[in-house]
Amino acid sequence: MDLRKYPVPHSQTAARIVDGTAVIVLADTGEVNVLNSVGTRIWELIEGKHNLQEIADTIQIEYAVTPQQALEDLEEFLDEMLKNQVITLEDTAGSSA
Repeated sequence: MDLRKYPVPHSQTAARIVDGTAVIVLADTGEVNVLNSVGTRIWELIEGKHNLQEIADTIQIEYAVTPQQALEDLEEFLDEMLKNQVITLEDTAGSSA
């Protein structure tokens, strides 16, 4: 995983934070995903302004886990999001807007 990449929501993904929980709808399938607290926090940081290393650092600090655990959790989450085309990875910082 290239930690210099910037994750952004896929253009066909709709998401909202409802009562502190991320709810993601995949346009192609209509599938709805509800994220746990860590997934929601990662989702909040996926807007193209934070690279993967910065997101892992934030998770490490906010959830008091080791750097290794933060990276492993982030990689697992991102693998699933990429597989389901919920996010894309960009080379440079930008905005999902």
